Amino acid sequence: MFYLSGCLPSKPQMRQLLLDNNIGLLLTHISQRRKPMNENWVWAADNACFSSRNWDSVVWLRWLESQPNPQEALFATIPDIVGDHAGTFAKWPIWSKQVKDLGYKTAFILQNGCTSSEVPWDECDAVFIGGDTNWKLSVETHRLVAEAKRRNIWVHMGRVNSLRRLEIAQMWGCDSVDGTYLAFGPDVNTPKLVSMMQKANAEPVIPFELYAQ
Repeated sequence: MFYLSGCLPSKPQMRQLLLDNNIGLLLTHISQRRKPMNENWVWAADNACFSSRNWDSVVWLRWLESQPNPQEALFATIPDIVGDHAGTFAKWPIWSKQVKDLGYKTAFILQNGCTSSEVPWDECDAVFIGGDTNWKLSVETHRLVAEAKRRNIWVHMGRVNSLRRLEIAQMWGCDSVDGTYLAFGPDVNTPKLVSMMQKANAEPVIPFELYAQ
């Protein structure tokens, strides 16, 4: 399982520690805009709808187009509405083909109210677990994760900032997660995040049928 961060430590040895422990970058057109040169980071592209009140689709698409080697990204998230599955689902046909045509693997964001019948399984390359905390950790969401894994679709969980949340993501079989843990002191928190990742990745993946009991 990979951890993706929008913030990097300044010290080279801390950056190397991240690189050595499956910790990469979640890039956006607002904050961390580009991978550092000459560093082999695993990365994904986020749409930043959650953090921007004045979100601009033109700026976002131009930024995606400017990234080198888009095929190397784990995924690019398609615009969504936080906590609103119906609104998010309506945005998928508007943007997904444009992002795919730019060379990215596309991620559909799962929001409150999402059901398996309303996930574009045959079109998306990944699913991104959004929604509020209660929904994110619900049996219904875990059921969607299990279906994604059955279909060999990449699963990412957003807003993961504790060991417990990392362990849940690992036990569910998530392929990657993201969080703001490093933003609150990158050089200090890098060893702590590495330690949490090592502990979480040691946890076994638990089949849905057993976890839900």
